[in-house]
This record gives sequence, C-alpha cells and structure tokens, in this order.
Amino acid sequence: MLVEKYKDKGLIYLCEKTKEGRATNFANTYILAINNKAFIIDTSCKKDRLKEIKAILKNYSAYVILCSHYHNDHIANNGRLASKKSPIIYHENAASKVRYLRTNSTGQMLEMFAQMDKKDFLLRIGFFGKRLPHILTKRKIYSDYIARSILFITSYLYSVINIGIIYSGKKYITYLKDKEQRPLHLKVKNIMGWELDDNLFAISTPGHTDCHLCFYDKKNKIFFAGDSLNFLNPNDIQFGNIRESALSRKKILDIVKAEKIKILCQGHYPPIEGTENIIRYITAVIENHNKVYNLIKTEAKRQKTLPFKELYKKIYSIKDPLIQKLKKITFPRSTLVFLDVYLLKILQEEDL
Repeated sequence: MLVEKYKDKGLIYLCEKTKEGRATNFANTYILAINNKAFIIDTSCKKDRLKEIKAILKNYSAYVILCSHYHNDHIANNGRLASKKSPIIYHENAASKVRYLRTNSTGQMLEMFAQMDKKDFLLRIGFFGKRLPHILTKRKIYSDYIARSILFITSYLYSVINIGIIYSGKKYITYLKDKEQRPLHLKVKNIMGWELDDNLFAISTPGHTDCHLCFYDKKNKIFFAGDSLNFLNPNDIQFGNIRESALSRKKILDIVKAEKIKILCQGHYPPIEGTENIIRYITAVIENHNKVYNLIKTEAKRQKTLPFKELYKKIYSIKDPLIQKLKKITFPRSTLVFLDVYLLKILQEEDL
C-alpha cells in the first residue's frame, strides 16, 4: 500500500494493510527524495513490494538503498534494485551476515535450540507436533545431528515461504565504518555518525542487532528509527543486546527532544507526528521495557536454581498485563517478539 501523506516533505512509504495499532509482518519501505535523488530505506521483501518500489523509482534518475539492519524482512529485495550507480549501504557489522543472510531464520532457530531446553523448544514452536520432539531429543546423537538437520531445513523453508527469495546485492554494498564516524553537530551533544547527503545522516543504534542504523533528515525533521523502538527488544539471539537496546532508545529520545523531530518513522508501524507525541511514545516504550526487564530479572534471580524450561514457565505465569500481552504475541505467533530469547539475554547479560 502506497502512502503519500508526506509527499510535500519528499517522503512516501509502502506498507502492508493492518488493523490499527497492529504491527506489520514485513518492514515498511520509506522513499525519501533529496536533491532529485531517492533514498530507499529498507527494500523489505517479496515480489509485490519490489514491483511497488520499481514503479516509484521510474520518477528518479538516481537512488541509494539504506539498510536499517540485516533482518530479512527489511532487505530481501536489495539485490534486485542495486547497481553500480545505486549502492546499498549497511553498517560494517552487517558484513559477516551478508555472506548468509538467511541466518536471521536458520541461525536464530539453531541457536535457540542449542541454548534452551531442546525438547521444550521444539514443542513450543509447534513445527513438529507433540510426538516428534520427544523422539528427536530422546538421545543426544538424535538431537545433535538429526534434530538440528530437520530444524535447519524446516526454518529455511519457513523463511522462504514467508520472506521469499533474498537478493543480497553484495557486490554493490558499501559499509559505514565506525572509525569514519564524525560529530554531526546536532543540538544534542556528542552524537557521532555519517553524513550521507545534504542534511541526511546515519546514526549507529545497536541493540536490536549489532548492525542497526537510524537515519535522520534534518531539514524536514524526520527520524527513521528502523526497529530500535520495537517492543520487545531485542529479539535476535545471535546479534541482539539488551543494554545496547536501552542506550539506543535513550539516544533516540535525546535526539527527538533536542532536534524537535516532527515525524518518527518505524519499521513496522505507521509514522508518528508531532514532537510531543513522539516524546510520549518513546518514553512509554522505555518505561515498558524497564518494567518488563525488572519483572523478569527479579523472577530470574529468585528462581535462579531452576532449569531454563521451568524458569520460562515462571515468567509466563507472571500476572502482569505487559507480560501477558507479550505472552500472546511471542514467536511463533509473531516474528517480532521472542520472550524466551529476551529471558535468555537477561540471564547471560546479568550472569545469572
């Protein structure tokens, strides 16, 4: 669906149709025009989105592809749009993922299987019914070889069905290197980043992944947050980090306040307008994260002798509206929330 509400500011975007207040399954695509050049922020995935983007790009002689991070629903169409004249820009930490981008699915599943109770994990994701997980984990040799192989194939097919073909466009990629960051001279102090064009900046915001970038159109006061403000963050067992997520949320809030951001664009939600509305929204996101973090951390400390399977059940049973909300939408119901991964991250980062 094409939305042209902000066309007077050089911004249009593409998104899925969803019920009000619901996140999209696949990332929004934002197309920002600056000096007759189009900047595509997240090409998303699937053929329909690709066709929509190509139709819009007929109006531009030059364009650049900006990637908020490596997650497949944000970047699968990159290679079908990139060329020598139309490069792809990532943070340098994405370089190791570009070799095999579908690790966002297969690597995620295999790492969860390795670090959690194996039988319980296979039962919870619901891919294999109720009987097969017992068989696959009955003996160590079964779980180490047969179960892992079946899980890899299943998660690979799940990704292909939901995301489609991934076109990396790796020969057209430019990486933004940390050592090349410069002070951006914004109204908030000590913000480093990269200047991509006149008043267009890339800012490192790790946490959701270690390669996450936000983008800022200073002239129009538009901030592109990617998935930095998702609830619950992070959901990436391989490259996510809770502490970095919290620091990135604070950085974004500081920028919004100082720069008086007028439009906040996110990966899976419609834009939010008005500085005060944006501040209230981000403040609520921060407060909700802090509350969930403290609830889970407190329970994990209290029950630290329990195995992961039993501890996760305890977390699941916490009678708090936020926890119960997350319980209803955690994977596999949604690919945006992994409550079990969040618990595991707390255990690891707090050394519990």
